[in-house]
Amino acid sequence: MKSIARVALVVVLVAVAGWYGWQLGPWADATPYAEPIDFANLELASSPNQYLVAPVGATPKAKPDAVSPVFAVPVDTLRDAVLAVTAEAPRFKVLDRSADGTRMVLVQRSAILRFPDYINVEILPAGQDGSTLAVYSRSRFGYSDVGVNRARVEALLADVRRRIGG
Repeated sequence: MKSIARVALVVVLVAVAGWYGWQLGPWADATPYAEPIDFANLELASSPNQYLVAPVGATPKAKPDAVSPVFAVPVDTLRDAVLAVTAEAPRFKVLDRSADGTRMVLVQRSAILRFPDYINVEILPAGQDGSTLAVYSRSRFGYSDVGVNRARVEALLADVRRRIGG
């Protein structure tokens, strides 16, 4: 009987390790979450494990959680600031980026269990010499994120503000 319990335990551990490796290993970012999104057609899920900041009118099918700020810098400057901030942040990785760098898909993994949260960013012109951005951060797993996505987006915006001095 003890040997059956040991075999069952080994099978369960192998299954868990296999799932963990399949879902959270370095190859796990080949998922629809890691693909660019069209903010104009974005529809939010019903779960609270997401956070959207966008300029007015940029997401007609999704109500943003907050309106994004307008920065008094050109699009290229804002893009460079976002890239610099995410390059310095822990566990961030750029998964995809448009040729001009104004649209990007990022992943940030949790420190211990490496659960992925996916972040889409689009830098947009605003006014004559200004720019703004749409940011959509969401968890791949779970229903609630205890405010992690909101905190991430707000920290990203605060760091970008500090970097460009505005």
